[in-house]
Amino acid sequence: MIRGLSRWATVAMAAVAGTALVYLAIALLPLVDLWAARHPGPDRSAFATTLRIGGWSLLAAVAAVSAVAAAGWAVRARSNLAAFGVRSRRLAHGSVGRSPHLRRRMTVLVWLLWSTLFAGAAATLLGVLAGLDNRAEIGSVRDLAASGRPVDHALAADLFGRQLVFGLPGAALFVIAAAAAVGLIAAVTSAQYGRVARLRVAPAGDGGTIRA
Repeated sequence: MIRGLSRWATVAMAAVAGTALVYLAIALLPLVDLWAARHPGPDRSAFATTLRIGGWSLLAAVAAVSAVAAAGWAVRARSNLAAFGVRSRRLAHGSVGRSPHLRRRMTVLVWLLWSTLFAGAAATLLGVLAGLDNRAEIGSVRDLAASGRPVDHALAADLFGRQLVFGLPGAALFVIAAAAAVGLIAAVTSAQYGRVARLRVAPAGDGGTIRA
């Protein structure tokens, strides 16, 4: 029995894109910390803290939705391959059949996804490790700003600028990986519905039944 993919694909694509964009926003939060440090006071510091906590909480939520939706979509898509009589374990290539153009497109998307995903993870890890030496100083600057005491602007710019430099490359790579994932999900879903359309032209049978 062929299983519907459209709902799972839509949720998965939205959640994957949302996860990458939220992480990119988190990578830009040092700019808010710098603004709070240049204008010391409890209100601005509390605002920056709220954005940090809210950003990480939102990231955890959308990442969880993304993982569940992508897993659900993949299970259904693999189940459909069996219903189509495709023995290949490669979901992307098995969905498009023998078309050279579509297979090349799938190859590019798969390689782009995995290469940018691993590169983004590596860049993020290196950025976190490189920023460990500044954690104490950053905490001190935030405490000074929260108490309303003046902060050395040059020091704050250096510290939060380093945070920005360390965090942005990984976030940008994750955005590219998310774009590749969205493109891959859309392409596989479209290819499988194309197969369903061809089955509908053929005599009806159990293999052509679609369950949402």
